[in-house]
Amino acid sequence: MTRVADKASRREIAAWCLYDFADSSFTTLIVTVSYGLYFRSVVAGRFGPAADFYWGLSIAVSMAMVALSTPVLGAIADVAGRRRQFLRVFAATSILFTALLVFVGEGDLLAGMILFIIANIGFEGAHVFYNGFLPELAADEDMGKVSGYGWALGYIGGLAALLLAHPLTRGGFEPGSVDRYRLVFPLVAAFFLIFSLPALLLLRERVTADTRAAGHSAREGFARLRRTFRHVRELRDLARFLVAFLIFNDGVATVIAFSAIYAMQVIGFTVAQVTLLFIVTQLTAFAGAIAAGFAVDRIGARATIAISLVAWIAVVCGAWLATSVPVFFAVAIGASIGMGSTQTASRSLMGLLIPPGHNAEFFGFYALTGKISAIVGPLLYGGVTALTGSERPAVLSLGLFFVAGLLLLAGVDVERGRRAAGRLPATGTAPSPPAVAS
Repeated sequence: MTRVADKASRREIAAWCLYDFADSSFTTLIVTVSYGLYFRSVVAGRFGPAADFYWGLSIAVSMAMVALSTPVLGAIADVAGRRRQFLRVFAATSILFTALLVFVGEGDLLAGMILFIIANIGFEGAHVFYNGFLPELAADEDMGKVSGYGWALGYIGGLAALLLAHPLTRGGFEPGSVDRYRLVFPLVAAFFLIFSLPALLLLRERVTADTRAAGHSAREGFARLRRTFRHVRELRDLARFLVAFLIFNDGVATVIAFSAIYAMQVIGFTVAQVTLLFIVTQLTAFAGAIAAGFAVDRIGARATIAISLVAWIAVVCGAWLATSVPVFFAVAIGASIGMGSTQTASRSLMGLLIPPGHNAEFFGFYALTGKISAIVGPLLYGGVTALTGSERPAVLSLGLFFVAGLLLLAGVDVERGRRAAGRLPATGTAPSPPAVAS
């Protein structure tokens, strides 16, 4: 394979950021708000609190499949120069199966789970290859800002999708409103498709495609994956960060999956109030992502993550204690700021610790840790809720993930990790220009 070391244009960077705008409609309306509430209240409503377990199981199965496949596919994409091709296939899968959710009706538990699982596999898988473009598009010193712009645009995309969907969801799940409510799902698919097109068309491969047989690329991909396992063990700061990320992302992923359900089932929000809540939190998450992007470049990614984890601990305690709509509203705003900052800073720190030339491969491992954590957290939350009949003890348990992640993060030395990855000159040598990742 041959690397092309050229600077990304502003148009290409903008297209990359716009993809976050596009696919955040899926995160916001399918995973967190509209379909999550629809699944809990209509599709699996007859199971009561146990419906949380089926929702957690759906998320866990999809994350497990992504976790098992994307490290290998990421390595193959690096070898064959096909990141954009994989991005297109996974994004198209998510868009198609999101549209098909319109056919899921009351009591269609199996269909509702299967269609969501496939759509979520497409969404999460696409993000691996999308993330793999980041170190090519931004220099190390600008990676925090570019990552922050992407996350920030994502929250604006989620807000735009919420506003577009509001006329369809404001009637809630009343018998005369359910059919209109389901139209949200093809609306999300159309939104995702339209705004992802610039990235799918304009992002450039900076590795010349391997013209040899696909079997060779697959074999080389597996070989690189084995080498990456060894490299991860050798890059101790990267390995420690990935373990910390696995643990604290457990809490973040579970909040994303269950926050709207918690608001409606525990606090007593209506569908309209949940929609208003997430309109507000998209704006505050946007602010958190932008602020975190600049904080990463000013005080460092590790310090930014640590501050956000302390905030998450406070948020979990606040959610456990909240008994009224106004109090939970305030807690949710804090959570949204923490979410924007945690995600922005984590992606930036990962980009700083990976060896140049192995972007999709190592971001496949980043996805692996994130998806494994998103298996355990939702299953635990759903299981605790099903066993106790209440979501309050389940939400309180999330604090353990943030505390443990914070303790592990304290042992990550970013400068040492960058030197080990070849992104900084060894101690005592003359400085050199940053390498162009590809």
